[in-house]
This record gives sequence, C-alpha cells and structure tokens, in this order.
Amino acid sequence: MRILGNLLSVLREGASVIAGNVTLGLLSLALAVTIWFFVIDVESESRTDYFPSPISVQTVNVPEGLAVSKISDPSNVSVRITADKDVWDKLSVDDFEAVADLSGIKQREASVPVRVNVKRGNVKIETIEPARVTVNLEPIMTSTVPVKVKPVGATPLGYALASTRFSPEEVEVSGPASLVERVAAAEADVNLTGIRVSLDQDFALTARDSEGGEIEGVTLDPGMARVSLEIVQNEFTVTFIVNPQISGNVAAGYRAVKVEIDRPFVQVTASVEVLQSIDVLTTEDISVDGAESDVVRSVKLRLPEGARAVGGDEVVVRVTVAPAPGETALSVAVTVNGAQSGSRVELNPPTVLVTLRGDMPLLQSLSPGSVTASVDVSNLPSAAYRFAPTIQVPAGTQLVKVDPAEVLVAVQRP
Repeated sequence: MRILGNLLSVLREGASVIAGNVTLGLLSLALAVTIWFFVIDVESESRTDYFPSPISVQTVNVPEGLAVSKISDPSNVSVRITADKDVWDKLSVDDFEAVADLSGIKQREASVPVRVNVKRGNVKIETIEPARVTVNLEPIMTSTVPVKVKPVGATPLGYALASTRFSPEEVEVSGPASLVERVAAAEADVNLTGIRVSLDQDFALTARDSEGGEIEGVTLDPGMARVSLEIVQNEFTVTFIVNPQISGNVAAGYRAVKVEIDRPFVQVTASVEVLQSIDVLTTEDISVDGAESDVVRSVKLRLPEGARAVGGDEVVVRVTVAPAPGETALSVAVTVNGAQSGSRVELNPPTVLVTLRGDMPLLQSLSPGSVTASVDVSNLPSAAYRFAPTIQVPAGTQLVKVDPAEVLVAVQRP
C-alpha cells in the first residue's frame, strides 16, 4: 500500500508538471506506469507446488442399500495447487475436501474420479494424484452385538472394582456385510487409573472383533453406553512404630549405648483385620554378640501375611557400641625416693590399694605395674613420718582414692 501511495503521488506530480512542461511530464508519466506494472507483478506473485499433506478421500451419494467396504490404497490423494504466496502460509488440510461421487454406481467395484474442493479462495487445483480411486461396495447389513465394558489400567492400591453395570446390553451394528460379520462386541473402554470413587457416566462404544481388534467402517446404534462402576476401598494404611529386635551380648567391658533406625515409623497397608493384628512392627533379629564397635544391619520387617510396608520392607538399624565405664582397684607397692646411702627406711604398710575410674577395656588391661606410688625422703633426719604417697596413673584413667591415704615412714640414718 505504501508503494501504491507513492505511485499516486508520482502520478499527481506528473500531471501538474504536464501543465507546465509537456516533455518532462510525459517522462514522469512513463516512469509511473512502469512502476505500476512492477507493483502489480509483485503483489500477484504466486507459487505452484504440491500441498505437503495428503487429503483423505470421502465418498458421497452412496447408492441405497450399499455401503463402502474399502477405498483402494492409498485412500488419500496429493494435490498440486497454485496460490498466492501469502495464501500458502495460511492453508491447512482442513481447507481441502477430496470427494469420490458414487452417483449411479451399481457394480460392486468401481473406479471413480476424485474431485478436490477448496474452501479458501484464490487457490487453483492443478493436478490430483491419483486422479481416480477404486471403491468396493457391499450390501448393507445390520446385526445385534453385546455391549462389554473393558477396564483399562488398575485402581490404586487398596481399592478394587466391586461391580459393573451398563446400559444398553446390546446395540445394532450396521455397515458393509463383510465388516459387520467380523464385529463380536461393542466395547466401552473405562480407564480405572487413579479412580478411588464410584462413577456413573456415558462412554463411547467401539466395534471390535473376537481378538479385540477395532473394526472401522461400521456404525453402532446407539454409539454410547451408560456405565456404572462401584469402587470400594478394601485396604487401609496405618503408621506403626518400628521396634528393632536386638539379640546377644556385646564384648566384656562394652555396652550398647543406643539403637537408631533410619525409618522409626513405617506405614503399613492391609485389610482392617490384618491391621488390627499389629501392635508394633518388629524386625528380624540383629545380633550384637561379642561386638566391640557399632553394628549396622539392613534387616526386614516382620509383617503379617497380607500386609505390605509403604516404601519397602527393609530398614537400616545401627547399634552404637562403646566402652563401659567402671572402676578397678590395684594393690601397688610404695617406692622410696631420695634415700641416702646407708640409710634405712621402713614403710608401714608397704603397699596401698589404688582405685581408678575409666573405660572398662582399659582398666581390665592394667597390671599393678601400670600404677606407681612413691614417697620422697630426701634430706630427712632420722625420725618417723606420715606421708600421702604420690600416685601416677595411666592416661585415660582417673584416681578415685588411695587406701590407706597415708603411710608411716621410719627413717634411720647411719
């Protein structure tokens, strides 16, 4: 439109110039006419090519008492068209209609020309391939077949399809005799996936053979069935505490500090009767016999028959094993430090009973030599003294008491 506007402006200017200068005006008019034809050519640029999608062939004016049982393969045609480029981009398969007119056909098999109609303007049909199709006709047959409900998928766990009712129980199927004879039932496909409540609704019917294959080209009357499904909940889910079963004794000097489980609460799904039989969930035995370190086991839950655990029937149990605290008493000989040569030192009593606290494995490994008790008599004149001995204990232990707390030390110098 902008080009056209510019062209009109040129024409107006040319007309005004003609009045003042005939030669220049004629040149301007010639240039404007040239531009005009260029614009017309651009705006009318068209494209001729095959439409990319095949067009399905439909039959019309089928003779009374007959039905189309088959259209020769392929049952669609390709069309070569001419259209303006801006129209091409807007075309869809719905803009075309391929028709085989059966008016006046009496034989059972006939070659019929195909006519393609275009619902959108400015489109020209150049060629149709194939130009003809072969149509097979058969007498129309009507039969009665039973209605069946075909469940698809399954109800969620814990739910079940209790009963199915539908209406009508039979429908009429009509069409070409060879196709009608193959129809064994009219089936309603009902998807049970995720269904937890009863339903009552209409479902489309599909003609199928005895093997479940779909039969096309026939008509069901009625084409819908009312289906009522009763969905019941036969299982429930309840959460239970898990109680790990620990057996055996840890090694001497150790103790089981705590028991941990990765899933302390587990949901169990079962019938009401089975759930009522469960007080607490237990596991298989986990032996800690002789353990000196943590025991980690993956064990199964003990579930009654008919029950299942949500998330699986295995749990991981950790038994934390640590040294047990305790006390031990050792009789330790008291040693004398700092005595001069020739001096005589007497101790009463010569030994003390030392009580230590610590981890039992360490305490059980100690001997009397692991602890020392000593008194220092350096530079002491001859006399009797009472000393609290100096006690040295191993790392990891704690001195609780010394019995007796003091010893009598008699020093006699030469």
